Amino acid sequence: MYFCYILRSENQKYQNETYIGFTDDPIHRIRQHNGLIKGGAKFTKRRRPWTIVLVISNFPNKIVALKFEWAWQNPFKSTLISKEIENIQIKGKKTKKYYNSLDFKLKALNILMNSKVFEKMYLNIYLFDNINIELNERKIIKNVTQENFKDELSKTIINENNDIFEDLLPKEISDKCILCDEDIDKSLKNKNKDDSDYNSESQNENNEEEENKNELNNEYIVKCPYCFSKFHMFCVAISNLEKNKEFALIPKDTQCIICEKISIWSEWIKNLN
Repeated sequence: MYFCYILRSENQKYQNETYIGFTDDPIHRIRQHNGLIKGGAKFTKRRRPWTIVLVISNFPNKIVALKFEWAWQNPFKSTLISKEIENIQIKGKKTKKYYNSLDFKLKALNILMNSKVFEKMYLNIYLFDNINIELNERKIIKNVTQENFKDELSKTIINENNDIFEDLLPKEISDKCILCDEDIDKSLKNKNKDDSDYNSESQNENNEEEENKNELNNEYIVKCPYCFSKFHMFCVAISNLEKNKEFALIPKDTQCIICEKISIWSEWIKNLN
C-alpha cells in the first residue's frame, strides 16, 4: 500500500512550514525525517522536529500515488488544479512562505481531492492533528495517533457505496468463490487420483476437459486489491470478459463483485497464489 502525507515543522524558526511526501510506511518515514533513524529528505533536516498532520491512503497503485504527491507539491504547475488554485482568495500578501504553509497546502489538498481524476477514487484520510478539512462524500476521514494508525489502517476498507467494513481480516473472508460457489482453499480434487481414474474408458472427453479446468481453477487464486476477497482466477477473468463483451484472452478492467471497485487486471494477479 502506498501513502501521501504532510508534515508540519515544530521548529520555532520555521514554524508552520510543511513537507509533503510519498512512502509505503508513514510511521517509519516520520522517524527518518526527525533523525531517529537514517534517511529522510535534506529539506527536513534543518527544520526538525516534525509532526505528522495527515496521511492519505487507498491509492490503486504506486504511479497514482506519486502523481498525487507531485500535484500536491506543485499545485501551480499541475494541469489538474492550477486554474482553481489561482482563484483561491488569499488575505494579505502572497509570499513563498505562505505557499508552503499548512493553511495553503490544505486548501490545495481540498481542490486536488475534488479534481476530475481523484474525485472518483475512494481515498482514506487519516488525521493525526486537530484540523478542519472539507472533502467530498467519497472520502473517509478518521482521527488517529501514531500508536493506533496501523491498527486503524488494517480495519478500514471502503467499497463503491462508501461502506466501512470493520475488522475485515483475511480469516473472515469467505472460503468460497462467489462466482462458482466452489471452495477456494481445499486441496485439488484430482490431485491424488490414480492415473487409472483419468484413463478410464467410461470418462468422456468433456469430463476430462471439465476436470482439467477445475484443477487449474483451484490452483490459481486471486484477490481483489481493494477488499481482498478471494476468487478463482479463471472465474474472475471469464466473468469480466463476458460482462464487458471483450474479445480477448484477459480482461482489461476488472470489477470485483463484492466491493464493485474496478482495477486493472495486473493488480489482481500480482499476488497470485
